[in-house]
Amino acid sequence: ITHEPVASADLMERAAHAWLMTYLDTDYFEYQSPVAIICGPGNNGGDGLVLARKLDIFHKVSVYLLKAERYSEDNLLNQKRALERGLIIKRVEKPEDIIIQPDAVVIDALYGTGLSRPLQGLAAEVVRYLKSFPNPKIAVDLPSGMFADDNDSNDLETILPAHCTITFQFPKLSLLMMPTGPLAGELRIADIGLHPHFIRKVATPYYLMEQQDVISLYKPRSPWIHKGQAGRGLLVGGIGRTSGAIILSAEAALRSGIGLLYVACGTRALTSIATVRPEAIGIDLNQEDLSEVISAIEPDVLAIGPGLGTSAEAAGLLDQLLEFELPAVLDADALNLIAMHKWQSRLSTLHILTPHPGEAARLFGQKKPIELHEHIRNFVQSSGSVVVYKGRYSRVYTPDRNVYFSSTGNAGMATAGSGDVLTGVLLSLLSVGYSNSDAARLGVYIHGMAGDFALADQTSPESVIASDIISFLGKAFGHIQK
Repeated sequence: ITHEPVASADLMERAAHAWLMTYLDTDYFEYQSPVAIICGPGNNGGDGLVLARKLDIFHKVSVYLLKAERYSEDNLLNQKRALERGLIIKRVEKPEDIIIQPDAVVIDALYGTGLSRPLQGLAAEVVRYLKSFPNPKIAVDLPSGMFADDNDSNDLETILPAHCTITFQFPKLSLLMMPTGPLAGELRIADIGLHPHFIRKVATPYYLMEQQDVISLYKPRSPWIHKGQAGRGLLVGGIGRTSGAIILSAEAALRSGIGLLYVACGTRALTSIATVRPEAIGIDLNQEDLSEVISAIEPDVLAIGPGLGTSAEAAGLLDQLLEFELPAVLDADALNLIAMHKWQSRLSTLHILTPHPGEAARLFGQKKPIELHEHIRNFVQSSGSVVVYKGRYSRVYTPDRNVYFSSTGNAGMATAGSGDVLTGVLLSLLSVGYSNSDAARLGVYIHGMAGDFALADQTSPESVIASDIISFLGKAFGHIQK
């Protein structure tokens, strides 16, 4: 508004047009099907009123406006414009005033980013009423009732779940995190053309990683490189009854470019690795002391956790490893052991931690989502370590308190061994010289992209397994080299 300059009402027109173009590209658009637009008294409702005029050429539009003591200036202007267009605006004094046809799409323009208190009164009643209908619901900017950032004190029952949320310009924090993210459904971003100078001036610790971001991180291999220059890594784990986790990590490391991979594990896992992945150099921890092994092979980087278990023997291995001044990926039971023995204070700039939500709760305590998020930001700042919090929109916390959300990954990756694959990828990237922060950002993105390629190949998230992710790592690396 200041930099172009543009009037707020004209920016609202632009935003509604961008929202409409995004909506027309979704599976929810069906020409001439009925649409019910539910508008609130503020600017989100104003957006809805603009959309009513624009959608009128595509749909049979019903417009509902919550009765309120006051409406925003742009809302009032667009009420006038809608009436001039010949649209009928039905005032809502009670939820039953809203009539939803069985085949209608509901467009939620009740409340957007300005909300800071849980919905009450008529607005809350309307949300509860609309939740009872199975119709597709498309949110304008945010699902009504959701706060843009911190929802720890919000009443989630007064948020209207959406099948799809079309948000303006940038995703909001609440759309990328539990428990509010799932309430947004499919996330689409509508570019409304905010002034680039304004965008550059806005300070933020939050970034959504896209392909151009990781392309700038990627370091192409020299054609003159030899295996000694591609990194020497040691992977530790697999000392229990299972060997699958460490095999998956080992293969992922090998498929991600590591020059030499040593795998220190139990006898059972060693036998499997020798058969399945002979490229890895196996070391039997039943026969060798880990400290002596590290001194002998002089690895550049370490990773510990897959198939490690939480026995006294496993704790002893981790205790030894934490004494070495080497970059290390700590995953799975290594994280559980740190929590059990309260070794968090031993973590430093050398370490990348990769917890899923359960492991994070054990490491950092049971906390509400934003409380946990801020705790991790403080932890990485004080310790210097990097934390990868795994899940939908996996996020990378770096010591400068920045948080990088990954735009890759899918529900098919919710499968045993997916995290072990990430450990191998990170081990490999560290071994070839990436910093902890860059390795985490690049590794999380590539891991998710490989999962996306695996889903496209399998066509169903239920069919994706961890080995599929490994098989598409090469394609993912190739994709960011273009």
